[in-house]
Amino acid sequence: MTKRILSILCLLVFPAAVFAQAPAQPAQPAQPATTPATTQPTDVANPANPTPYEPSPGELVTEEVNEAELSPEQKEVRDRNLKAEELWKNADYRDYNRAFAELHQLSKAFANNKYRLSLSAYQSGVNTIIKMRDEVELFRKESAETKRLNEKWYWQIVDRKAKEERLLSNMKRTAKLEAVTYFTRAINHLDEIKNPDLREKPAFKKLLAAVYRNWIMYQFDLGNLPQTIPILELYIEIDQNEKEYPSHKYLAQAYSFQENMIKKYGVGTEDQMFRFRYKKNVHLLRATELKYGKESAEYKHVVNLVNRDEIISVQP
Repeated sequence: MTKRILSILCLLVFPAAVFAQAPAQPAQPAQPATTPATTQPTDVANPANPTPYEPSPGELVTEEVNEAELSPEQKEVRDRNLKAEELWKNADYRDYNRAFAELHQLSKAFANNKYRLSLSAYQSGVNTIIKMRDEVELFRKESAETKRLNEKWYWQIVDRKAKEERLLSNMKRTAKLEAVTYFTRAINHLDEIKNPDLREKPAFKKLLAAVYRNWIMYQFDLGNLPQTIPILELYIEIDQNEKEYPSHKYLAQAYSFQENMIKKYGVGTEDQMFRFRYKKNVHLLRATELKYGKESAEYKHVVNLVNRDEIISVQP
């Protein structure tokens, strides 16, 4: 019995001794974690997805105060105000007249907050469109690769493809409605920035133009052409945006829609129809000029179209 117990103990100890004598492997140096940079792409590899991010700074203007740049008078005013605020500190104070409190909307802190909210809403809208386009592409790819042995007749193929297109149209419309909601929020946040100096900052103008542009494109896709006119007029007033021919092309389409609504359904006066026709032709000519040049055959062709459309001829 004792021998059996000893033999069992030897079997248990021997493997442990073997493993204890095994040479330890040298420790491998830890590989640094390679995390992809979180920079916003400025280009899109997928040509079916034409809505890239436009990189924008995280804040509109820095709120840090450089003590070296402050004059003695500015430091005196700052210290005096801090002392006065401490003396008049009242947690229950509420404004009766909002005029003084509204001055806060001119501050850098308020502008930065609204700018960040607008940037976040803009990125959410772009993400919605990107996700939708990727889902549409994936759906088309899977549909093309699926084998359908039950489709024996041509009408079955036509019926299935029609159902698929209706489904895709609904997906696109739902995503664009959601994106327009985000872009509208972004516009509202930027409109709350009242400081005229901060509204002239390049970062503000760049984000405002990007939000306007995306709002216009997807409102246009949803069939809301008249609603795009005032935003398009604001868009072409920003810096050099007037030289972007697509903005004039969109305006010409929107004014043409307004003109035809009056012509077909009588939802306006004849003077309004002529005014919309004039603006349509102005922007049509400008879009053609910017894209092809005044000496091109395309521009001369559009001039002929406008001359037939207008009462007063337009010279090239």
